Amino acid sequence: MKRKKLVVPPVARRAAAAVGGLLCAMAVAALATTGGGERVTPPADAVRAVPVAAAETGLVCPMPAELQQPDVGDDEFSAVRGETTTSLTAAVLDGAEGAEPSVTTLDGSAAPDLPGPLVAGGVAAVREGAVTGPRTVRVTPSGATYATGTVASVTTDGDLRGMVAGPCAVPSVEHWLVGGSTSVGSSGRLVLQNPGRTPATVSLEAWGASGPVVLGSQSLVVVPPGEQVVTMLEAVAPDQSRLALHVTAEGGRVGAYVQHHRIEGLVPAGADLVVGGAAPSRTTAVSGVVSTGEPVDDPHAPRLDLLTPGTAAGTANLAVLGPDGPVRLRGGEELPLEPGKVTTLPLGGLPAGAYTVVVDADVPVVAGGVLDKKGSAADDAVIDEDPYDRAWLAGQAVRPTGPVADGAVAVPDHAAYSVTLSGVPGERDPDRIDDVDGSTTVALRGVGPDGEEAWTRTVEVPTGETVELEWEELEELGDTVAVVAEQPAGQPGVVWSVRIAEDSDTTLFSVLSPTAPLAAGGDVHVRRVDAAG
Repeated sequence: MKRKKLVVPPVARRAAAAVGGLLCAMAVAALATTGGGERVTPPADAVRAVPVAAAETGLVCPMPAELQQPDVGDDEFSAVRGETTTSLTAAVLDGAEGAEPSVTTLDGSAAPDLPGPLVAGGVAAVREGAVTGPRTVRVTPSGATYATGTVASVTTDGDLRGMVAGPCAVPSVEHWLVGGSTSVGSSGRLVLQNPGRTPATVSLEAWGASGPVVLGSQSLVVVPPGEQVVTMLEAVAPDQSRLALHVTAEGGRVGAYVQHHRIEGLVPAGADLVVGGAAPSRTTAVSGVVSTGEPVDDPHAPRLDLLTPGTAAGTANLAVLGPDGPVRLRGGEELPLEPGKVTTLPLGGLPAGAYTVVVDADVPVVAGGVLDKKGSAADDAVIDEDPYDRAWLAGQAVRPTGPVADGAVAVPDHAAYSVTLSGVPGERDPDRIDDVDGSTTVALRGVGPDGEEAWTRTVEVPTGETVELEWEELEELGDTVAVVAEQPAGQPGVVWSVRIAEDSDTTLFSVLSPTAPLAAGGDVHVRRVDAAG
């Protein structure tokens, strides 16, 4: 595994050097020879394991969706014809007794619209309710195995029509966001959130279809502690039909996402969040692709976006894993990649069904996908054209040994949902993509509002295939606020996602990737070295 280079400030280096010198002196004294010339060796029992608890974890949640531009229309052509309702569903799973997870504002204060802590228990802790601003789910060191949350904003009409949903995520010093656009009719709001106690200096890089986008002075943003900063992408990266962003932070960890919405003329054409995906890698997967049998040239067919952020050109090979096994995609056998340019591959022409696209490249890439879903025009709509909603899919990491399914997804209240699982072959030969075998047993469980397991399922996922648990099947199992998937060690990897939709209008939808298990505590081995006199 390649080690990351650690950059240490000069003051810290001098302090570390002083401490290091002292430790070296102690070690030399301990190993120095005695008067008889014998080396002093510490006894074996001088080494002991000291348990170190995991640090507190805070998941930063997206803020409610909103239109940035002022509404200058009249009652007939208003951009905000539909009311937006937002909910936060958070779950802390497999928690220890006495743990006190809570939902707070971004600066750690009590959330007035969600009073009190989450109710912690042996199986789950769940909280639901309306939200008016960005929130953080905080978990104590002994809190749980999983913590997950989803913020979902639903607008039934107007420019923001759609389900804008995204996960509460662990803040990080680096984010890769693949998706969105700033072409005519599109708007993107980059939101940077700092839940820490010190300012974070954030550097931004952007790429489009034609190459790197020059951001000028907007490439550096300072996010104060406990606050968030919003940047309109059409102001700093205009006329980009597709986008990929790299966010890096110094001085603290931040949350980052893009709220994207678009219109075609006067007809709503979708709204959703672009959230962070896997870092550049030679192998990545995009789960949750859904085809309704759109033709190849349909502008609303699913598509895949790829970026090689380095300076070397490369080639990508795509494996499209469907309900009946791998599907060959014309143009996907060898897709040329130009460095610094976002490459798009339409996924039209696939038979109807759910898919996962696995990308193998000879250079590091980041990937994302996008889906459109057709709705129906409102009875009082001025324009008699059907609107669409849009979902952005984040790329998931695939390690050399295969992905690990373990993770959790929070399911919003009053949402229909389905689960898509795909078995990823450990070795993918483009010339033998149809010749894969084996399977993985995935343990699925749903957690109900009372914190108890609402249902359990054992799903056999064949390697190279995609299995979907449909809405109708899961709806019969009862109200569910979180879905957990776990796979045994030593079996082929599985990637998965959850597609959610407004239960009163399933054309308003989004796709969520799982949140990985929380980092656990561990033992640190300590040896005491005494100076020899």
